[in-house]
Amino acid sequence: MKRITAGGIILGTIFLAACNHAQQNGSYYVSGIVTNPQMEGRTIYLQDAIHSTTRYDSTQVIDCRFAFEGKINSPQVRELFIQENDSDRFPVTLPIVVEAGKISTQIGDVVQVEGTALNTEMMQFLLAIDQFREHDFSGKSVHEIKESFTGLLMEQIIKHASSPIGKYIYAAYGNKLSTGQRAIAKKNLGIN
Repeated sequence: MKRITAGGIILGTIFLAACNHAQQNGSYYVSGIVTNPQMEGRTIYLQDAIHSTTRYDSTQVIDCRFAFEGKINSPQVRELFIQENDSDRFPVTLPIVVEAGKISTQIGDVVQVEGTALNTEMMQFLLAIDQFREHDFSGKSVHEIKESFTGLLMEQIIKHASSPIGKYIYAAYGNKLSTGQRAIAKKNLGIN
């Protein structure tokens, strides 16, 4: 039988208190791995997910890794943005929810975000979009494909209506919805 020492109990208590304190004071830590070695030394930005000209922070990719840390009052959807080179028309982006806690990301052939409850929700949405893109639409008209996509968007907005992810989906994709769908989405999201 093992004996638990007072020192072990004290260290455990300090560790739990530190984790709890980080979440209470709004501290976040975003760490990431970039799997494309051509992005080594590039600048990665933490920017507004809708208004990409609003940048909150930046850092360099060093040894295929990067990190951001700071404080935030309430969860906000942001975007990680990195270009392979200055003339790259299609940079790599990854929407994440910046919230209290530790957030882990991976950017490359596979993009991933995890570590907090809202980022798990964000991954569910991103996976739903990926699954839609991989669907075989042979024999479907453009109208039918658009209708299927707006149906998916409405489903996701309603599913995530109580979190910042629902509002992000509406802001990012609302222009694809019909007038009636926008009205329903606004009602579910509590937007006037």
